[in-house]
Amino acid sequence: MAVIGVGRFIQQRQDFEDAIARSYQVEMDARVQVAEGTGGKAARARVNAQADRRSELRDQISSDTRDTTILVAAGLIAGLTGALLLFSGLIASMRRPLEELVDAAGRLAAGDRSARVEVGGLSETATLGAAFNEMADDLEQEASHRDQLDRLKDEFVLTASHELRSPLTSVQGFAELLMLESDSLTPKQVETVEIILDNCRHLVRLLNDLLDLARSDAGRLAVTPKPTEVAPLIDDAARTMRAQTEAGKQTLTQQIDPDLPSIDVEAGRIRQVLVNLLTNAHEYSPEGASIEVTARISGADVEIAVTDNGPGIPESQLEHIFDRFTRGDAGLTQRVGGTGLGLAISKSLVEVHGGTIAVESTPGVGSTFSFRLPASGAAPATGPGRATAGAS
Repeated sequence: MAVIGVGRFIQQRQDFEDAIARSYQVEMDARVQVAEGTGGKAARARVNAQADRRSELRDQISSDTRDTTILVAAGLIAGLTGALLLFSGLIASMRRPLEELVDAAGRLAAGDRSARVEVGGLSETATLGAAFNEMADDLEQEASHRDQLDRLKDEFVLTASHELRSPLTSVQGFAELLMLESDSLTPKQVETVEIILDNCRHLVRLLNDLLDLARSDAGRLAVTPKPTEVAPLIDDAARTMRAQTEAGKQTLTQQIDPDLPSIDVEAGRIRQVLVNLLTNAHEYSPEGASIEVTARISGADVEIAVTDNGPGIPESQLEHIFDRFTRGDAGLTQRVGGTGLGLAISKSLVEVHGGTIAVESTPGVGSTFSFRLPASGAAPATGPGRATAGAS
């Protein structure tokens, strides 16, 4: 329409110019006749008629130009509208598959292994969608294979730990019986029995730790929670560690807020967490160090923390402090044993009770390991645990 309108406009202007030129030619001829006195009234009438004719032509060209302009504008608007619709369609045909791809990628990253996209649209987006689906299939297969290997590993650890613990317990029992008869043994025999007994105890602790972790991984680390008072738990754990801290000339204190609510836990498991944290503080702190156990209300939770003024934990180790078989640098003067599983087990035990555990540490100042557990009747904590002070 726009092209036709422009062509029509050019033709109209050409016709107008030609008609105007002819009108002026006729008028000039008539004026010549009037000037020569040969045309008379007829020549004068032609002069006046041509003036009227040109006025009509100007009115007509104005009207035709207006109509043609409207035609051209309508054509341009129609063309732009069509182009806009076409462009919008192309954008939509590209955008929809890309939005689906982004959404599916987000779901896959969040752990939804069934996330897939519908292959379609332009060839480029269709190829991209097919590649994404192929990648998702591969990831699902690898994840399934990895889950199967993890299950087999957990079953092996559970079985091996259980089968090894029985003979080790027997060896430990016989070694303890021999120690009861140490008076009848030579010094060399006593030393040998002590080595056997120490190693048996170490292996039994390691197997027990591995069993706990394997049960946790396999979802078999079950607890039977019941309302438990916090103060007796802390007293019991502190009493267990008192002899070791006194031997190291360390001060072990308690600070328990009054009127603490009870917590729904399996007391033996939380005592295990406390003993692990206290053992860590004792073994990584030098002689004369101070260790404090605190308990306080924190929102709907009860927060228990173990703080020491030992060497602290380097920042590079904090990120992995709760990983398995991870042990901090005890420094040149400290000799720390253990399996490196205590903190990993503590984390599993706290989480299975619906709580959280955290650490804060400043090298040269000390460390604080804290864990939060829901008070009886409260919903399980969802936020990260918050340490109270210091660092270990």
